[in-house]
Amino acid sequence: MTQLTVFNNLTRKKETFSPQDPNNVSIYTCGPTVYDHSHIGHARSAVTWDTIVRFMKFFGYKVTWTRNITDIDDKIINKAKEINIHPDKVSRIYTYSFHEDMLALNVEWPDFEPRATQHLSQMYDFINSLIKNGAAYRIDNDVYFSVTSFKNYGKLKGQSINELEKGFGRIESNPKKKHKLDFALWKGIKEPSEYAFDSPWGKGRPGWHLECSAMNLSIYGETIDIHGGGDDLVFPHHENEIAQSESLTGKTFARYWLHNGMIMVDGKKMAKSEGNFITIKQALRNTTSNALRFFILNSHYRMPLNFTEEAISAAQNGINRLVESLDGVESENFETNFSENEFVNEFRAVMSDDFNSPKALSVLFKLTDKINTEKDQKNKTQSQNTLLYLSNILGFNLLSSNKIDSCINNSLSKLIENLVHLRNDFKTHKDYKNADKIRDILNESKIEVKDLAENKYKWQIKP
Repeated sequence: MTQLTVFNNLTRKKETFSPQDPNNVSIYTCGPTVYDHSHIGHARSAVTWDTIVRFMKFFGYKVTWTRNITDIDDKIINKAKEINIHPDKVSRIYTYSFHEDMLALNVEWPDFEPRATQHLSQMYDFINSLIKNGAAYRIDNDVYFSVTSFKNYGKLKGQSINELEKGFGRIESNPKKKHKLDFALWKGIKEPSEYAFDSPWGKGRPGWHLECSAMNLSIYGETIDIHGGGDDLVFPHHENEIAQSESLTGKTFARYWLHNGMIMVDGKKMAKSEGNFITIKQALRNTTSNALRFFILNSHYRMPLNFTEEAISAAQNGINRLVESLDGVESENFETNFSENEFVNEFRAVMSDDFNSPKALSVLFKLTDKINTEKDQKNKTQSQNTLLYLSNILGFNLLSSNKIDSCINNSLSKLIENLVHLRNDFKTHKDYKNADKIRDILNESKIEVKDLAENKYKWQIKP
């Protein structure tokens, strides 16, 4: 039987996956901080974990997936001040926007979607316990975790405390801290007008790292199977989650740590200051959700990903190729018992090797080749059913795309034909000025017209 292997960032090697409960896998992934519309980096993370969950279910596991919402953070408070509304309204607006994006990308709903503000009492208990066992200390209305109290601090990053001191990520500055890397569990307000919550240590708000640990403990208990997130969260966020959780319970916090690579735009880090910040909504104005998903899955989840127009165009061409092989298929009520099917077995094998989605896509294209050359209708239908089944595990909605694209293609083809015919009429009547205008419009839309003999023509969409 095929075994599932995953690359565990904690040990920095591939391991055979073995959950605590053979029949039920617990997965926690870090969701967005909801202060703005989600960007294509969020899309990469969401599609990655959605695909992993889908495949694990196909593999035979029952999966409980939790993806949190950080609905209180300095960024949310700053956004509220900027647009002059309450921070709670900011978080609700952008949580709704995030859900719109997830539906557009065909990302399934997680089993749990806890919000930080819903778990304040659990956070208070968590902090109190750390203070009592000497892992945390209070400075005025702030509470900090003492990194030197945890002997294995730095094990996820693979560096010692001295090496980590050189500086990574979000580290709070406070000259009163015992150690530079000590991080806030509770942040007391500095001004009475600040947005805050009541706590045993005065008004304030929880530290970012504490939120995920408290929600994990509340939903799953002391130990989870898989903790996931982006590469940028390894340090300090995930490192600090391990330290505070294991200091509290004395147990392993997460048995496997999986991280997806970051996304760039035209070879540069995506940032508003670079002028290359792309939201999911902006991306979907220029491509389909299937194509964006294909673009993400066409690279291994651990590798960096470069967003370019050429890559998105290639992804759309890949989707078109899959959709074209489903010509004549009308219903998604396909058979799902393919245990002896060579394509299903190969798909399972490649995805079982640390969720190798690029190789899984190659299996889908092998199927399209078989479909396109198959003469026997029964065999062709079986292969089309297999393609639908496997593409669904990767989160594609090819039949929906087929119907939409067919409608769009028919309409566009008719519009292009009418424009090209009108250009031909202008040329026939020697109105070259207007003929050239239409040619320029078509060229701008990457539609090339070739004039043939006897007043005939043909057109094609340029790659």
